[in-house]
Amino acid sequence: MIELTLLVPLYNEAHCIEENFSKLEEYLSGQGEEYEILLVNDGSSDSTAEIVDRLAAERPHARALHTSHNRGKGHAVRSGMLNSKGKFIVFTDADLAVPVIFIGSCLSELRRGARVVIGSRHLPESVFKVRQGFMRQFLGEVFRRFTVLALRLRVSDVTCGLKGFEKSAALEIFSRSRIERWGYDAEILFLARRLGHTIKEIPVEWAHRDNSKVRIVTDTLRTIGEIVKIHCLFIAKKYR
Repeated sequence: MIELTLLVPLYNEAHCIEENFSKLEEYLSGQGEEYEILLVNDGSSDSTAEIVDRLAAERPHARALHTSHNRGKGHAVRSGMLNSKGKFIVFTDADLAVPVIFIGSCLSELRRGARVVIGSRHLPESVFKVRQGFMRQFLGEVFRRFTVLALRLRVSDVTCGLKGFEKSAALEIFSRSRIERWGYDAEILFLARRLGHTIKEIPVEWAHRDNSKVRIVTDTLRTIGEIVKIHCLFIAKKYR
């Protein structure tokens, strides 16, 4: 079995995916383990699909997965998780807001026996290289507090783009997940807790990217609605 699947969800990332794929490949090739980089194109409207297919054809560690239309980051991550070949599966954002070296930190914890590992921007050792603007910080903090309280999550960061899973834990969690857009982070952490998996947090460096696709007010409100939906799905026993 391949040691690591690195999953990268993509939506209109033509401007950065080729350069950042090379950074990921260079880092992982230096770690001495068998790996694949699974590029999941979520119905992009730019040239992402063509670039992904070319990388999969030219680079031995690249594999492509496509959806016919944009269904949301949660759907892209779930599709990738359920199609991964690795013993361990880590996903990270295409813009590499968290530097590639923290993939190694995440993998180290998984090798030590952790079933779920998440990057956190709110641990004492974490570093913000570039902070978000005031409104993004404020609404992000409101959302974080609301989510942790509503779903009783015992974590300091819900939405950091670096998360890792042991294979069987990933299958157990993602075969049950239903949220397809921004609320997926909260749902998978909620499911991990309900299924009895301890969640290991690791400190990360993080730099805000100006090309973020999150529409801060609209998507925050929509995601709060998804948190309510998670609660309703749980009450209705839809997560069995």
